[in-house]
Amino acid sequence: MRVFDLSVFMKNRTFRARRFALALSSPAFSLLSLASGAALAQSAGSEIVVTANRTEQILTDVLPHTTVLGRDAIERSQVMDLPTLLSREAGFQFTQTGGRGGQATAFLRGSASMQVLVLVDGVPVTKQDTTGAVSLEHIMLDQVDRIEIVRGNVSAIHGSGAVGGVIQVFTRQGQGQPMVYASAERGSQGSQRWHAGTQGAVGPLAYTVSVGRLHTDGINAANLSQTLNANPDADGYRNDNHALNLSYQLSPEHKLGLRSTHFKGRFDYDVTGSFSAPTDLHQGRTQLDSHSLYWAGRLGPQWSSRLNYSDAKERNDTATVGGYSFTTRAQTRTRMVSWTHQWDLPSMVLTAGLDHQTQGIDTAFNGASDLLRERHAHAIYGGMVYKRAAQNLQFNLRRDHVEDLSAKDSVYLGYGYDLNAEWKLIASHATAFNVPPLGYLFDPYYGNPNLRPETANTQEAGVQWAQGPHRLRSTWFSTLTKDLLLYDMGSSQFSNVSRVKNRGLETSYSGRFHMTDLRASLSLQDPVNEATGQQLVRRAKTLASVSVSQSLGLLSLGGSVRYTSARPDIEGKPGLPSNTLLDLTARYSLGRDWTLYGRVENATNSRYQSAYGYNQLPRTTTLGLSWKMKY
Repeated sequence: MRVFDLSVFMKNRTFRARRFALALSSPAFSLLSLASGAALAQSAGSEIVVTANRTEQILTDVLPHTTVLGRDAIERSQVMDLPTLLSREAGFQFTQTGGRGGQATAFLRGSASMQVLVLVDGVPVTKQDTTGAVSLEHIMLDQVDRIEIVRGNVSAIHGSGAVGGVIQVFTRQGQGQPMVYASAERGSQGSQRWHAGTQGAVGPLAYTVSVGRLHTDGINAANLSQTLNANPDADGYRNDNHALNLSYQLSPEHKLGLRSTHFKGRFDYDVTGSFSAPTDLHQGRTQLDSHSLYWAGRLGPQWSSRLNYSDAKERNDTATVGGYSFTTRAQTRTRMVSWTHQWDLPSMVLTAGLDHQTQGIDTAFNGASDLLRERHAHAIYGGMVYKRAAQNLQFNLRRDHVEDLSAKDSVYLGYGYDLNAEWKLIASHATAFNVPPLGYLFDPYYGNPNLRPETANTQEAGVQWAQGPHRLRSTWFSTLTKDLLLYDMGSSQFSNVSRVKNRGLETSYSGRFHMTDLRASLSLQDPVNEATGQQLVRRAKTLASVSVSQSLGLLSLGGSVRYTSARPDIEGKPGLPSNTLLDLTARYSLGRDWTLYGRVENATNSRYQSAYGYNQLPRTTTLGLSWKMKY
């Protein structure tokens, strides 16, 4: 039986599957305390994180391998979108079929997008179509305040989809002295981008309102020497986005809040093959919306609680105009109610909670609905964090029941031992699972209602060194995934057909030397499909990056180098060679409120591909101006 990874299948189909591929190419959690304040708080010089255990923890105390990218790091990078920023972090790799806005597939520790849970302000952003992959390429960083990355199996904390880890995106939070801000820039390929907003706190009311837009003429994404019948036109992209964050302090113990985010990407893309023509036009639109209402408060001296309702949607539309014109639509919706509790005890923090999700999908071809389905998912979970003297212990247990599928239990057990004030040894064992999306189960052409959830277990051992602004974390991991969900070309259905094993060593560093900020990462891994003995497609065995920012008074200079080793592409295609990318940035303060900045991406004009047949961006230059003013 010939078995392919989903990312392979999406690029290698005939007409019947072409409809499926085109639909794809358009491209559980609730915080116990308010992320506003908590997410930016400092304790003993360390950042506070909440994703690793649903509780506020000092970053150096966290047992899962976690890294944080705050607003300062985002602004120093000058990066536009989420995939580009994350590709500099340990364990991350992205493939993209085209330029900006092209469909991106994330790999974290060798796990594909469907196995990496994405949260926006605590709301799970999942997809139920035949990709299962969230469209990260449309999340613009102008709206983002910080990002927390937790690697490894954390299903016991966050539920299905957290086999490779969790990416939690926090949008801008209203707090502190009121301020207004704006930025505008222009660059290569006719790129234009602007963003404006205001945020702050007035009495019991905290607020953030921001809007932004990006437009670029793009490049011809299809490599004409490697593809058949591709349209040689440039593939443009436009993104409109806005965010609203309001909270009201009813009393010292109780707060109400509202959060809303919107990203809408419009893009041109290329389709190749015998059923395409060089004159065909392919256009797509992806819209991501996330809304949540919450109450957070204290029910006793040691008991805090949070009640949250959220509604997240992703809609993907495509239109092909040519010899055979048609349209597709796929909309995923997830509504969730969660109630979480936390008890702060001497040397210990206990957590418990309930989740109820309603997951739905609505797809259509040429306006005619072909899949309309909904299911319910329930979960109960609890956790403990214990810290006393040199001992650190974390235990999480969760039970999930998804309608029409068997209930799944998952566990996380981690232990840390402080050798001294700077060095810590860490070990953990975790299990995880990933339920098939509704499209995998019930798509009228490719679905298989007999699919079983993926299951995985991971063992980790690591060491951490932390001193002042410096943090170095190195983690050895081994993950075995069973009943992997793949598309089987022989049966033209999704199947549970494989076992995947990935072993590796992840190392990440962040720190500051006088006026120099430094981030670095190195990932060595061996992702293998045990059914075939072959390396998983498009997963590199070696990933490395270094980012430096140097302050020289009013001037700041920065640079980032990323290395990706050679890796196999889809069956029958040549492998992808290794590549090294260099980005350069500069910022100059024109005064208290104004900053001039510029960047050069792919400064060496390297020709490289993350998927065979599709070009990536050449050297691009950008010049911009930003303004911030407190009032």
